[in-house]
Amino acid sequence: MRVLVASSEIVPFAKTGGLADVTGALAKALRRLGVEADCILPLYRAVDRARFPMTPAGPPVRVPLGHREETGTIEETDAGDGVRAFLVRNDRYFDREYYYGTKDGDYVDNCERFTFFCRAVMEWLVRTGRRYDILHCNDWQTALIPAYARTLYSREEAIRPVGTVFTIHNLGYQGLFWNHDLPLTGLGWELFTPQGVEFYGKLNLMKAGLVFADILSTVSPTYSREIQTPEYGHGLEGVLYERRADLYGIINGIDYDEWNPSTDPYIAAPYSLEDLSGKKACRADLLSEFGWRGPVEEAVIGVIGRLTAQKGFDLIEEIGEWLAGQPARVAFLGAGERKYEESIALLGRKYPDRISVRLAYDNRLAHKIEAGADIYLMPSRYEPCGLNQIYSLKYGTVPIVRRTGGLADTVVDADEDPAGGTGFKFSGYEASELSDVVARALAAYTDRPRWEGIVRRGMEKDFSWEPSAREYVALYERALRKRGR
Repeated sequence: MRVLVASSEIVPFAKTGGLADVTGALAKALRRLGVEADCILPLYRAVDRARFPMTPAGPPVRVPLGHREETGTIEETDAGDGVRAFLVRNDRYFDREYYYGTKDGDYVDNCERFTFFCRAVMEWLVRTGRRYDILHCNDWQTALIPAYARTLYSREEAIRPVGTVFTIHNLGYQGLFWNHDLPLTGLGWELFTPQGVEFYGKLNLMKAGLVFADILSTVSPTYSREIQTPEYGHGLEGVLYERRADLYGIINGIDYDEWNPSTDPYIAAPYSLEDLSGKKACRADLLSEFGWRGPVEEAVIGVIGRLTAQKGFDLIEEIGEWLAGQPARVAFLGAGERKYEESIALLGRKYPDRISVRLAYDNRLAHKIEAGADIYLMPSRYEPCGLNQIYSLKYGTVPIVRRTGGLADTVVDADEDPAGGTGFKFSGYEASELSDVVARALAAYTDRPRWEGIVRRGMEKDFSWEPSAREYVALYERALRKRGR
């Protein structure tokens, strides 16, 4: 079986969040199962050309965009572990400082940029005659590919038998644009209906994937059910409910080659379930990294992520003063919406002995936080899967999470299940519930034998990619059966 994984970001080339980790690791896991998996993404300015030397993967592609054309090239390089990576180059669209927009908002031409990307992929497949059995697309930036496969390119020999799988990583980001962008896509106005790509008068690119893909998936079983409800469906719950027979939830795996405290090159000392002694050195290193000197007996709480309301930073903002008064040190790492950057930074300036803040994306420091913290805080409003709580379990850092999506599926509350607990959970999206669960965790931290049991149970969990990759292979087979193969 030959699979092309399409995504707007893929490790090790481009990353802003978990989407990149998942798509990069999945391709490698599929290769280990004997699936010939390749990946494709835009060639952004940030891609390291020295680390990844590139060669042309065919002649330039000419991409129709409304009444004009744009030219691009497809470059090939090695992603590691047998995975070939293809990068779509058009410097007008992708040679920019950021992938999607600045701190003040998205790029105004994002529809045009990712329409170009999707259609360039199709043109490349058709013009080079490359053959794949499955096109596995991820989130709104690639959602036009399934639509093109069943409309504009449905009669092409390279496309007609191909199965399409569309994975929703976060339904909150749908690719909504004004209706006048529809001609850019090449899709006809007959598709601009509630049954097609229209959404309350706007063009919805995510919806194109939901409507046209053979099989839909999302990144946890709980989230696959949640998005069929008004609370989590973001207006698309009806579409998803109609397609529920083709909708599956698969928990993301994690790449233990990258996220493993016994081999992690970024942390101060290695450690494992069999020998936890190195975690003390990692803890001391983290304290020093965030400017805290001397021995610290209190719990160290780590927070990593995009500073948005979706990630629960409005709740953290509400309990900030309370949190500064608790027996804990809090290390923040992340960037995002300006208002949360400002409020979290203000907390750090006001309580430097309790709260320390780094407003950045820093992979090295993220590893240090996972290894050095005692507790990981992830109070998301919604979370399709989440990866940091899974990293935390592996690193012996006890997660505090909200009972939603993949967080509900991967963490067991230690008060509800004393024999099997791996972390702490709360349900209602309220500041009072968040402060209560933090207090519960801090109380448990003072009971060292109990705490060690929670840590060890978490480290025993296995969220490696192979089981998840096998489930994706089963989805690919379902998609091919729908194509009569």
